[in-house]
Amino acid sequence: MRKTINKLFLIITVISALLLTTGCDLFIKTNKGQVDQKWYMGLTYEDDNGNDTDYTIGTDGTIAAVALEDGYGDEFGIIKGEEAYLNINTIIKNIDKRFYVDTTNNLVMFTDATKTYKTKIGGKTINETENTDYVISFMDGKNCYVNVKFVKKYVDFDYKVVKAEGKSPARIVLKYTSGEKNQMTVKSNIEMRTKADYQNLIVTTLKKNTKVTVLEESGDWTKVGTDDGFMGYVPAKKLKDKETKKTDFKSDADTYTHVLMDKKISLGWNAITNLTANGNLETIIEHTKGLNVISPTWYSLSDNKGNLRSYASATYVEKAHSKGLKVWALVNDFGTQDKASKEYTKKVLTDTTKRENLVDNIMTNIKDYNLDGINIDFEFINKDIINSYLQFLRELSIECRKAGKVLSIDNYVPSSGSEYYDIAHQSLVADYIIIMSYDEHYAGSKEAGSVSSMTFTEKAVSDAIALTGDASRVINGMPFYTRAWITTPATDGKKGEGVYVEDATNGNYYLSSQAITMDKAKELYTNAKVKPTFDETTGQNFVSYEKGDSTVSIWLEDATSVKSRLDIMEKYKLAGAAYWRLGQETDSIWDTIYPYFK
Repeated sequence: MRKTINKLFLIITVISALLLTTGCDLFIKTNKGQVDQKWYMGLTYEDDNGNDTDYTIGTDGTIAAVALEDGYGDEFGIIKGEEAYLNINTIIKNIDKRFYVDTTNNLVMFTDATKTYKTKIGGKTINETENTDYVISFMDGKNCYVNVKFVKKYVDFDYKVVKAEGKSPARIVLKYTSGEKNQMTVKSNIEMRTKADYQNLIVTTLKKNTKVTVLEESGDWTKVGTDDGFMGYVPAKKLKDKETKKTDFKSDADTYTHVLMDKKISLGWNAITNLTANGNLETIIEHTKGLNVISPTWYSLSDNKGNLRSYASATYVEKAHSKGLKVWALVNDFGTQDKASKEYTKKVLTDTTKRENLVDNIMTNIKDYNLDGINIDFEFINKDIINSYLQFLRELSIECRKAGKVLSIDNYVPSSGSEYYDIAHQSLVADYIIIMSYDEHYAGSKEAGSVSSMTFTEKAVSDAIALTGDASRVINGMPFYTRAWITTPATDGKKGEGVYVEDATNGNYYLSSQAITMDKAKELYTNAKVKPTFDETTGQNFVSYEKGDSTVSIWLEDATSVKSRLDIMEKYKLAGAAYWRLGQETDSIWDTIYPYFK
């Protein structure tokens, strides 16, 4: 009897071991429920009563889930007969940013390095001359849908249309990223689940020998995708034969030629606020050394039609050229510094007719005044109009490229708040990206500090290079000004100047500041009979002194700070430096600058 029991125990042990080593899930409790695939693929929304409701469309056709490379898209597609359409936002976010819709003029467009291809929404013709056998785009409510064939005409990517079957919705499967990805084979029939656990719902059943793309590997579970647009998790032990597959979609990036200078750029912005100010050119550059580009702030939007307010001067350009200076005139969108400027920016950029008028006006001025380039400084751009701003830059870049003129674009320091400006895409179309590495602390700040510390500057530069991928076309903008910060203790019943700051440790105070030139800063601390000390934290000289009940603090812009920034330029092999603005510097600062550009 004992021998029989021992044999039985041995048999059970062996069987258990075999079950475990062969991956049998006999003893694992599993959820046999099926997920609602429409919900899972983003084709439903929660109504006012908290119920999941299918999206509907106001046109004929079938709603289709969009299977991106790593998940399902936020916007669905539409299948009309044999034609598949993607929401243009899906295209811009995932396939190519160069597609654009203008609902004011009823246009869908694509712009490459040399040309813009326009189509009327609902039409079959490109640029009024090239006919297609399909409707290129249509509107459903406020949403624009574009035929994948039109996208494929200009951009290399793959797509697969899967018709609805049973409870599985229609799907448009997209592949658009070059690179290496792992593929594996399913060992035996297995349920794909919504998450990495047997208790989660089943997406679909994968049959033995199905090929899947590995999306994410995490311990016992692997997230995979199928060629027909299913994505979810399967046990890692159910996969075999890992192999690397390389995809190489063609790019036209090399068609974007750039107009570049054959030397390091040393650019000075010249603030021009009226025509008379042009007469000060010789005075403003009298003591400069190493300066080779000047950018007068001549142009701004004058109305909502794309016309320019201009302070341009042919004499100024002639004199600058005679001094060996290139002229990149600046165009801004904040000329009047009021609500009107913001409205001009939005109305001009979002309307193709007005935007093209702006481009034409810029190019006319470049020709009429013999300018060497243009400097775009648009600072009223928000997320709502960023696609229109980028379209403006694309269209302007085509004309500058044709004319052999430099296009430079001013940008805020890269940050989460300015990320939507899309420096990476700008760098594709522009010749130079100028990073305005200042205003680390600004008027209205709740903390006194440097306008541009060295750590702030270096991070701005390195982040910009990471985005553009080309340090040789990044210019570091540096300040010729600083700020005198005035800290005044808050006295009961007495309102002070500036921002009120609560400080439980040192007492509440008012903080104000004033932008000052290098010379003015020296005058202030000299009169106060204090000497600068070096601040290791910012990499700058610093002064602080008492004035009545207040404390004045200044992080100085001088030979020390300017040299440090130029050293950063050299370290990262940048295209050069730009200075805001000429006239705020000491005459002697050019002795520091010159060796870097001689």
